[in-house]
Amino acid sequence: MALNVLLLEDDPAKKTRLLSLLTQRKDLFDRVDTAICTSEARRRMAERSYDLFIVDIVVPHELGGEKSEKNSIALLEELDDGHGELNRPLFVLPMSASGELTSEAHAFFVGRPWGILPYTETTDECLSTVERVAQFVVKEKAHNADSGNVDVFLITALDEPEFAAVECVDFEWEALEPLDRSQLVRYGQMSSGGERFRVAAGFCSRMGPVAASILTTKALLMLRPKLIIMAGICAGIPGKADIGDVVATDISWDWQSGKYIDKHGTEAFQIAPHQIGIDDACQNALIRLKRDQEFWGSLSPLTLGVKRTNPPKLVIGPMATGSSVLADARVADRIKQNQHKNVVGLDMETYAVYAAARASDSEARVVSLKAVCDKGDKKKNDEYQSYAAEISARTVARFLEQHLSSLIRKRQ
Repeated sequence: MALNVLLLEDDPAKKTRLLSLLTQRKDLFDRVDTAICTSEARRRMAERSYDLFIVDIVVPHELGGEKSEKNSIALLEELDDGHGELNRPLFVLPMSASGELTSEAHAFFVGRPWGILPYTETTDECLSTVERVAQFVVKEKAHNADSGNVDVFLITALDEPEFAAVECVDFEWEALEPLDRSQLVRYGQMSSGGERFRVAAGFCSRMGPVAASILTTKALLMLRPKLIIMAGICAGIPGKADIGDVVATDISWDWQSGKYIDKHGTEAFQIAPHQIGIDDACQNALIRLKRDQEFWGSLSPLTLGVKRTNPPKLVIGPMATGSSVLADARVADRIKQNQHKNVVGLDMETYAVYAAARASDSEARVVSLKAVCDKGDKKKNDEYQSYAAEISARTVARFLEQHLSSLIRKRQ
């Protein structure tokens, strides 16, 4: 299971030395592509996927341009964000022969898994490290191939009513079984684009961001899904999303993140949100789902069953996540006024799921499709929870059936 490697290196001597290793060890390295500037590396990663990206951190942006660590940092930040059409490598190994990196470069790379690998012409230590890193990546690929991977992990906050609604979707569910000593999952199968895909579904031990991030991380490590999708229920912002509407979260953040201060004797809160978004491929799939009039029309009988006048629709927009249940319209108004004027929904898990997926070394895409069951005000009750959970589960099923094959194929 040799590796596909991309080498970003503009120094001829270093490139020759590294290529000598990469081409000799056929047991470790299969395809080896090279780039001499970040623009060329971008083009390479837009065309195919790589297992290992070896990147000199002081390179030009364009052929013949000025060399700077800012160029490699910008490229790695683009890969971290997951936006655009770049295929994110499984592993990235930064290296540098420069002893005069800026403090900003050191600050960026010190938090990355392998830091900066020092390169020197006087020893073979760097080459030996590249070899050991490649051996590790080969073992990781072999482990992932043998670990009973799934294509999709479907997560809900609780077993009732969200997971119960998911179980009603015809995904050929098997019986619940342990994922580990504290988590149960159900495995199933479904079709999309003429292909068969394996699905696993699980519910959190309790609602809230902590439990959601834990389960998402477990799934990413143990099941290696290519797509994480969250189903369930949420609160809707009046005028943005009505009861039964499905909020497709394009960005999410923790609305409680920030600092309480004493402002002239009065308590004040300074927000410090970190927003995480979905990638362009998921965004485009959601736009197509929104226009799927046949599907949304099929939900009309459910609407009549709960005596709602407006049929469900898909609302693509921001979801604010917090660890508190909201039953106060004033809090929702403050979030809208002070944090994001276009916020559509409020929940307790989406940001945590997105953050766990982003922090992993996985290439998994992530999306949340939750249906509105209340407005987060004093009228909050359980009247529409089962209805919203069923709408969400059906929407997730339609999304997967219509778009999963194209989303996963783009990652292969």
